[in-house]
Amino acid sequence: MTGKKFKLHIAGKTDTGMLREHNEDFIGFDEGAALAVLADGLGGRASGEVASCMAVTSILTELRPDRPLNAETGNSFDELLRAIDAANLRIFHAANANKCHNGMSTTLIAARIDGRRMLAGCVGDSRLYLLRNRELEQLSHDHTLINDLLAKGAMPDNNFSLTNIDHILTRALGIHDAVEIDRLEHELQGGDLLLMCSDGLYNMVAEWEIKDILNYNHEDIDRCIAKLVDSANRNGGKDNISVILMRIE
Repeated sequence: MTGKKFKLHIAGKTDTGMLREHNEDFIGFDEGAALAVLADGLGGRASGEVASCMAVTSILTELRPDRPLNAETGNSFDELLRAIDAANLRIFHAANANKCHNGMSTTLIAARIDGRRMLAGCVGDSRLYLLRNRELEQLSHDHTLINDLLAKGAMPDNNFSLTNIDHILTRALGIHDAVEIDRLEHELQGGDLLLMCSDGLYNMVAEWEIKDILNYNHEDIDRCIAKLVDSANRNGGKDNISVILMRIE
């Protein structure tokens, strides 16, 4: 894909990890549409993988390159948010239509490159990072109970273990018929590397190690991804691991 100044390369991988029986993560990307989507399904049994698959395939279909821009929404950011809203509604209706899928939901990161801008919609605790000038910055915000408590200046008393709430999400696709989406917009530079990942990566691999892997293998994003997944598995692989890299040249 060639924009006004940049060329975009995208690669990704999802892995079951060392302990889980099946993979509830789902990823997809389309260089022609300058689009990447990552979802981490919730709900147990088969439901999580149904929700994550629905989210990713719905958004990729809505934003395929041969589909014209909707005149009613008017710009690519509105199109992205509309596609996420539509995916949320599909999952919500599917969960309510089949008792086997009751309560299924998913996190979501969807990122789109538009000229010199990165546009993204985020729900849940899957993350979006930017590597620029060898420094790694988290662009997304985790929608978790701990983060909400911290933002409000309220935390549990000293007798309460944070491990009791560190996995509790405050937002996910499919729980309600409408969802609040974080809108992220970032001006890009040549040489930028965008990393999208599920918590199976960042809970297993320290941020400094993620940064080192990206810096040492920057020119080969497939190698970067393989090393990130291998590191997560080597450190225990307690969850499914999903990674997408978008390199700007």
